[in-house]
Amino acid sequence: MNQVDSNNQAEIYDQGYRPFDGSLASPSTRFWPIAMRELRQAWKDKWFRRLLWVAYIPLVVYCVLVVISARFPTINLNMDGLWPKFWRGQLFLAVFMTYFIGRGAVGEDLRTGALTVYFSRPVSFLQYLLGKWSAVSVGVAGVTLLPGFVLGLFRYLAEPDSNMMQFLGWLASIAFLSGLVCALFGLIILAVSSLTRRSRMAGIVWFTMFFVLSAAAEGISEATGMSQFVLMSFFEINVKMAELLLEGSGGLEPGLWLGLGHLIWMAAGFSVILIRLRRWVRM
Repeated sequence: MNQVDSNNQAEIYDQGYRPFDGSLASPSTRFWPIAMRELRQAWKDKWFRRLLWVAYIPLVVYCVLVVISARFPTINLNMDGLWPKFWRGQLFLAVFMTYFIGRGAVGEDLRTGALTVYFSRPVSFLQYLLGKWSAVSVGVAGVTLLPGFVLGLFRYLAEPDSNMMQFLGWLASIAFLSGLVCALFGLIILAVSSLTRRSRMAGIVWFTMFFVLSAAAEGISEATGMSQFVLMSFFEINVKMAELLLEGSGGLEPGLWLGLGHLIWMAAGFSVILIRLRRWVRM
């Protein structure tokens, strides 16, 4: 720093550099600040916070039904197909959770030029993508994985004919299904966001895909009698997968078709992201 005195002579003060004494984060965790930023942005929306409360209302209702059915067997509550019904409702809530967190995740960065800032720092493309995807996955897991575990625990404790192996099977199936939903919904919403740039438009496209494809897949499957058309909907393949794993309905062949549907949708979403962000892939 230079300072001029009364004799017009500059004095130089060499302050040097102070070493950093704090703790350094591991390079493997660089994605997490990106994820936290998306979650903080979503938390600012009051409707997102309300969704978190609403997401656990079905869980309370189903837990009460399980207890009543177990303690009062004379009351016919028709508990057949409990898991698919519960999972369909939680998936519907996951669609809204994905909307709130992911609709502007990539598009807003493209529109504002934030990607240049991201990749001017030691952040790789995969770390950036993992951060955005992790934010969506945290929200989706919060309305699928945790409620599913709680309902499984209630069924194990309340139902007299349940056993430990059945309980562990429920937990494993729920964890697997929740992971599929996180992977699928996360990649699709990031792809939609990268295509539209505007968060509002991304939300419209997301809900349009959800409603139109779900109705089309179900209608064509029933009209033709060919269950393979369920692959048209990224929502319905998760419902059918839940029926297969949690209720044991179907068999090996439907499971292979459903697995193929998940792979196709995830590959499509990831390909769109790579194409839209090809400029930064090597950075």
